Amino acid sequence: MRFFLSFLIISILPTEALPRNARFASPGKTLSGADRTITWRPWRQSPTDEFRFRTGDRYLGGAVWEHYLGFEQNRSSSKAIKLSKIRLGNKDVGEEVVIRPGSRYAILKVTNGTMTARKGVWSWTAQETVFWSGLFFADGGQ
Repeated sequence: MRFFLSFLIISILPTEALPRNARFASPGKTLSGADRTITWRPWRQSPTDEFRFRTGDRYLGGAVWEHYLGFEQNRSSSKAIKLSKIRLGNKDVGEEVVIRPGSRYAILKVTNGTMTARKGVWSWTAQETVFWSGLFFADGGQ
């Protein structure tokens, strides 16, 4: 019955709705192709309660993975927080981001063919900053 329903749904779709490289699997079998979406893990709260973060992964195929790190500042926070020294395992991401009211979200991505789904641990340094006329100063410096 399940096969019949799948066949019925596929047979009534216009051919433009199916990608040219579409592959169908039997029940219980998995495809080894690329993921279309990011698999996100649940949000985790930072120790300071100023923001939360989560990680995600997406397999691109051919042993190439994308690994994601997302930040979201709490709505009740009025601080600017600089996130720097961001690393995934032993790989330096090489970017700094600032989350603040008006710009509460940041997502970083690392693409690497040598990493797998078990890619290591994300790490970063969070520091409160002062936002003034488009410039950021660490701990209120001028």
